[in-house]
Amino acid sequence: MSVQRIEPRAPKVAGVDTRDAKATPTVVWAARAAATLAGPGWVAAIAAPMFWRRWWDVPDNVLPWLVIGIVFACIGAALAGWRREPFPAHARGRVLPLGADAAMVLLVLGGLIAVAAGADEGSEALREPVLIAFLLPAGALLAAWTVGRAARLSAEACVDDVRPAANGLVVTASLLGLLITGHLALVLDGSGASRAAVWAIAYVAFGVYALARAGGTFARDRGSAERRASVSSETVPDDRRDAALVIDGVAVRFGVNDVLRGTSLTAAAGEVVALVGGNGAGKSTLLRVAAGLQVAEQGRVFVAGEDISELLPEERAAAGLAFVSGARPVFPDMRVIDNLRVAAFRTHLTSRAFDDATHGILEIVPALARRRDAKAGVLSGGEQRLLAVAQTLYRRPKVLLADELSLGLDTDARAAVLELLRLLADQGVAVVAVDHDLPALLPRADRAALLARGTITDFVPAGKILEQRTDLLPATFLAGAAG
Repeated sequence: MSVQRIEPRAPKVAGVDTRDAKATPTVVWAARAAATLAGPGWVAAIAAPMFWRRWWDVPDNVLPWLVIGIVFACIGAALAGWRREPFPAHARGRVLPLGADAAMVLLVLGGLIAVAAGADEGSEALREPVLIAFLLPAGALLAAWTVGRAARLSAEACVDDVRPAANGLVVTASLLGLLITGHLALVLDGSGASRAAVWAIAYVAFGVYALARAGGTFARDRGSAERRASVSSETVPDDRRDAALVIDGVAVRFGVNDVLRGTSLTAAAGEVVALVGGNGAGKSTLLRVAAGLQVAEQGRVFVAGEDISELLPEERAAAGLAFVSGARPVFPDMRVIDNLRVAAFRTHLTSRAFDDATHGILEIVPALARRRDAKAGVLSGGEQRLLAVAQTLYRRPKVLLADELSLGLDTDARAAVLELLRLLADQGVAVVAVDHDLPALLPRADRAALLARGTITDFVPAGKILEQRTDLLPATFLAGAAG
């Protein structure tokens, strides 16, 4: 069978995928604020020279230059807002200036209502040159400056790799403000300046609300970004720096019971490590600690030299660590291909990217290729476990942790699942597997790691573990394994 080799990605904690940025609430709300504030800002920037021409007899050949000048001034204001000092980590209070600036825009546009109403009613008092000369440009500049600050807010809430995508979302959203400009222009042409100004106020009011929401989520998103940015290879033990997975000195206590006592484990790329131990030894707990699903009292976890100990489970997945359990659910009412599409949502934006990646994955797991249009709920137990593993491959994991993946399966299904783990290891993935069926797992493993009393003992070749008959591994656990 010809398969597509899974090449591990270069170490990267978070991708530049736009969906990674869109999953950050601060970015989403900052983009909404940018869109709704930019529209009235564009209107004010273009309308100011028009009023000057109407009341001050500005020559037609000068008018375009005035518009260009105000637009460039707005761009400068946006850049100034962007370049202002970053928001600190504790900085919910630092978001308040954004709200104040937006409130200033709101006040300026409130003045525009009065100006527009006065213009419609023919009131000369409200056409004072100072009012017209400064009110509209001031509103445009304040809107642009606030958009720049919103962009900076979204960037500071993201890890470095996602910042370009976050900035792109905010800039694109501000350009979409031109659609709002078109709407306001239509209202101005059909209903008059006062109605257009009321709509402008509505847009700015929503922008202020969006900024407040962005400020409310900033501290949490910034904290998550700092955890991801803290990933470093400097603290990896020198003798294990080249290992794909390093679990170093993990301690876990349940109540008064010490399950793990400074336990350490390594796995190299292309290696299958069978993690063996008696019931209650802490095998599944050790894997769950590595995956971020269990909090450890002490210890560090490294993937490809990067310290991922402080990352959330989804952030560890982005770093290249995949975890699959025999109890991992699939979506039973969805087709196999749709289950795969859900798994690829954050990593493959386009249909072409998804199709190319899926083609390679289905070559590795041909049993799913034949059932791609079937609902996952009608698959056999073995096929569902294969689907669970296949879902992890879209991130091209460096490490795969398999916890009792063959539990409850018949002999043929168990062999198919464990053979897939061996195949992935042959393609460069480090695999650590916990499984009750040692006679099926050990022939496919390069090394067995015996976990007993918080200590790891290695056996090479893996089959040597079957010869162990000490109190480290109770005979009841291996009952039937030797026969």
